[in-house]
Amino acid sequence: MTLTLTEVRRIASDVARQEHPALDVVGVIPREESTTSAEVIFAVRDREDERSPMVIDVSRQVSEIECRGAVRTRLQERLSTRTAH
Repeated sequence: MTLTLTEVRRIASDVARQEHPALDVVGVIPREESTTSAEVIFAVRDREDERSPMVIDVSRQVSEIECRGAVRTRLQERLSTRTAH
């Protein structure tokens, strides 16, 4: 089973709401030359209310639970990297 881009967006939006209140999913696109993975594009509203894009890759050939875990892990990694700089 392959998750649709709409399903990936829904899952990513749910996880984003739980992990960071200022995080919005602004798009989900197929990863270049791949039918089994997607790029999820997030916007982070900083204190100055500027939007700063962030992209993570996720596999679409997983269950919803596995996708949710992958999005959560990658978001935590990316957010910790952003705050460390």
